[in-house]
Amino acid sequence: MKILKKMMQVLLAVFFFGLLATNTVFANNTGGRFIDKDNRKYYVKDDHKAIYWHKIDGKTYYFGDGGEMVVGWQYLEIPGTGYRDNLFDNQPVNEIGLQEKWYYFGQDGALLEQTDKQVLEAKTSENTGKVYGEQYPLSAEKRTYYFDNNYAVKTGWIYEEGHWYYLNKLGNFGDDSYNPLPIGEVAKGWTQDFHVTINIDRSKPAPWYYLDASGKMLTDWQKVNGKWYYFGSSGSMATGWKYVRGKWYYLDNKNGDMKTGWYQDGSTWYYLDPSNGDMKIGWTKVNGKWYYLNSNGAMVTGSQTIDGKVYNFASSGEWI
Repeated sequence: MKILKKMMQVLLAVFFFGLLATNTVFANNTGGRFIDKDNRKYYVKDDHKAIYWHKIDGKTYYFGDGGEMVVGWQYLEIPGTGYRDNLFDNQPVNEIGLQEKWYYFGQDGALLEQTDKQVLEAKTSENTGKVYGEQYPLSAEKRTYYFDNNYAVKTGWIYEEGHWYYLNKLGNFGDDSYNPLPIGEVAKGWTQDFHVTINIDRSKPAPWYYLDASGKMLTDWQKVNGKWYYFGSSGSMATGWKYVRGKWYYLDNKNGDMKTGWYQDGSTWYYLDPSNGDMKIGWTKVNGKWYYLNSNGAMVTGSQTIDGKVYNFASSGEWI
């Protein structure tokens, strides 16, 4: 019973503080001072070092376990949750229920309190110390990042100036598969949204999207590396049979590329126009031989009555 009671207390704490996670407001520190020691900066008050999140003179700072002030990109617990706010090195630390996100601190240590987009140095393995689950660029060129109302880097889909963009999320879900971009960066090219699968239907494969060189999500027919693909209004790549503007097309059930020529679906053969991929019906001449495809596009064989006349077709479909 004591164990169950303790678990309930923990769950209630996680729920309660989780509700506060959208608010970064916490008390402003006064009466302390910044000091420099061994090329590190600290904030000291009553002979104790500040640790973790602190609001000082209206600006937000973060200090490590040893009290050192951080700068640049940092992957940290959400401020304002009550877990690690306004603590000094003589106080107990709560480790339960921490949720982490990316934040950016200027060279003066102040948190970048940005709630829109900002061009900043790219996150690299050198300036973040992280390499697993995310592939970081080798050079710290400038990149565009978007920030939420709590000054954390946004992830997932955003809508801006009439277009959708995808800000990369961490894609490691226990199967060692992940999106090859650092968290929060604007994705380009082929992008798979694993979170759609997790949040909606785990039995379905994660949908694929294609984003152009500027990161805009593309829809409709698109030619990529010499192959045609169809992306619905939601941007997800279509597979299988697809009816588009009065025509049927077949898109590879796995890779999504549009098929042309003869295609066998089960025991039925179809003929897809070599030039545009649309499914043919009626009389069709292929390599000098005539075939007949019924109203469903299926190739006929044997004896068939067409427009009141009887025709014979070989087992391979050609008219004999």
